[in-house]
This record gives sequence, C-alpha cells and structure tokens, in this order.
Amino acid sequence: MVTLLVLLASMVGLFTARAVWTERLASNHSVWNVQAQYTAEAALETALAMLEAPLSEPAPTFWNSHEASQCATGFTGLQWQCRGLSLDSAWDTRGHSVQVHVMRDVVLAPHVAVVLAEARHTANHAAAQVQQSLYMPTIAPIGVANKAAALLTQGCVSEATSGSTRFCAPNATQGSCSGSGQNVGTAIHSLFAPDTNGDGLISDAEQQACLNVSASSLQGGTLVTPTTALPTPNPVNCSTAVWSSVFGATTPAQIQALSQAQALKGLSASTSPTRTVYWIDSPNEWTQSLGSASAPVLLVFSATACASQCPRISPSTKIVGTVFLDTQCQDARAALWHSGTVTGQVALASGLPSLQAGSQLNWLANHRQAFDWPWPSGTDAQRVQRVRGSWKSGS
Repeated sequence: MVTLLVLLASMVGLFTARAVWTERLASNHSVWNVQAQYTAEAALETALAMLEAPLSEPAPTFWNSHEASQCATGFTGLQWQCRGLSLDSAWDTRGHSVQVHVMRDVVLAPHVAVVLAEARHTANHAAAQVQQSLYMPTIAPIGVANKAAALLTQGCVSEATSGSTRFCAPNATQGSCSGSGQNVGTAIHSLFAPDTNGDGLISDAEQQACLNVSASSLQGGTLVTPTTALPTPNPVNCSTAVWSSVFGATTPAQIQALSQAQALKGLSASTSPTRTVYWIDSPNEWTQSLGSASAPVLLVFSATACASQCPRISPSTKIVGTVFLDTQCQDARAALWHSGTVTGQVALASGLPSLQAGSQLNWLANHRQAFDWPWPSGTDAQRVQRVRGSWKSGS
C-alpha cells in the first residue's frame, strides 16, 4: 500500500511538473511571438522612414533595379518589381534576423508599393511578419483635364492631299468612321489658332483656315463648321499645355521612368501581362502594332526622337491607345507626319502641317487606361502615404 501511494504521488508530481513545464513553454512562445511581432513592426516603421526621401524625388532611382530574390511569396509574375531594404546594422534586432521586401505592380498600380517586413529569432525560431501598402509619388493623378478629340494639337492642322485622311469623332462607333457627320471641332481640338487680322479675337474664318481639313476626311463627310473660337497662344506654357491636357500633373520624367521599369521587367507586346508604356528616343519609323480596346498602350515620342522630325508610324501599323509627339512647339518637326491607324488619341505640342495620306485617327474613350491610375480623393500625390486598411500581420 505504501509503495502504491508513493507511486501515485510520484505520478501526480510528474504530471504537475509536466503541466507547469508546458505552461511555461507556452508562455515563452507567447513572449517570443510578441517580441518577433514588435521587431517586425519596428523594421516596417524603419523601412517606411527610409523610403520617404527616395520615393519623393522627381525621378526616384529606387526603382532603377529589380531583385528577383526579394519578391515575397505570392508576388509572382513579370509585372512585380521587387527591391530589398538593408536596415542600419546598428539597429538592435534582439537576436532576430530581419528582411524587408518592397514590391510594386508596374502595369496595374505603379504608384502603390507593398512593404513586407519579416523577423525571425535565430535561437527560438519565433517568426512574425507585417505588411503595409503605400501610395508613392512616382505617378501623379491625371484628373479630368483631357480633351475629348481624336487629335489634340497646339497649332493648325492640314492635310497633304485633300480628303486623304480620316478623323473619327468621340461618338463614332469604335473602330469605324461610319455614322452621322461630325464637325472638325469634335474630331480635332487645337489649343491655339493665329489671330491673322490682329483684332484680338479668333473668328470662325480664322479657325476654319487653321483647321484646314477636307470635309471628306471627317466622319460622315460633312462640311467643316467651327464651333468655338480657339485661344491665342501663351508662350510661357507652350511646351506644357498639351502635355498637361493629356497627362495632368504627371511629368515626362515619371512616364520615362515607368517605361524603363516595364522594360527592365522584360514586359513586351507578347508577354502576359503586356507592356503598356513606351518612351521612344529613336528617330526611326515605328512599325510595331500595339494595344487593344481592352488594353490600350501609351507611346511617347520624346524630344530626342523628334529632334529633327518625329518618327512616322508606318501605314500598316495599328496603335490602340495614346500617341504623344514632343515637338517642342515647332510645327516643322511634325511636318509630313504619318499616323498609321491610331484608335484612341494623338496629341502633339505644335501644329500638324501636311498630315500624310492614309492616316486615320479614331477616338477611343478609355485611351488613357495605360497611364491613368486611381488616387483616392484627398490623397497628397506628392509624398509617400499609407493605404488605409492595407496593414496586415501574422506570426
């Protein structure tokens, strides 16, 4: 009986000790997890502070490279550009190894970065991660400044041969020039017409002479009847008026940086997703058809490409989206230009003299989809800001 009682007491003691040990282990795990969580949060806050300065630069160099190994789990696909952040070596991690991943989708949301911070203890292996999305000033909001016209210029427009071109107005059937006639004021919009008689006003006759397009080139073949007088030029904003009408506050440097980022990721017309933004410095004729009604593209022929004359778009080439010619307010750089078939909008910072035969410009309402990303109302697009509701944590 004594032996049995001793055995029972030993078993009770053993189970009690085991319960205490289990409870202590659970308590330690809870403490370790909290420590890992706090370390990951500290790493995230440190990373956000580090990102504030470089991402607020006019042309941030932060996105000039891609580190495939820094793409976190779940962020796969050509569109994801990833970078790793090295935290200050003097920062006290309390025995944790810390990694910070910064990722963005260069096609669907290049103005949003996902920052993921992970902390793992080297001894007890407790791990935690926190995630926060940020709005970045890498692309500015477009707004509603766009002019609804298949052709947007800052000067006069003429054809090389009467009736040899085609302009489809904003209410034209998509991809077609059929339908009722439209006047030149809806198919073509210019921000400038010369005041030839010097009376300080732009008369219908002056506008008619400036937008010198044959009736047979317009949708429906109606007479060209100007609607509203065009303003006189402002030399101060000559090179920016058309740009801001199309791109809002987005700068040329931002568009060029985005084009370089998509090229860096290997995006092209044949990848999935496809490349959407092209900054072109070459003066050679453009021969590649790009874009679709559901996935329009942006082509910017830069001042470098247009240094002498802007590159023509070959007759057999079809572009769906937006084409911008940086002519630096010089009509001669767009003289004898050929558009191919552009469904969307063509815009240039000058007039368009002697548009070549066979050019066709059709309006497409969603032509800005390639570069117009939503910004919530009230968001300051000039600095890094957190995306509300995007914070996540786990251990």
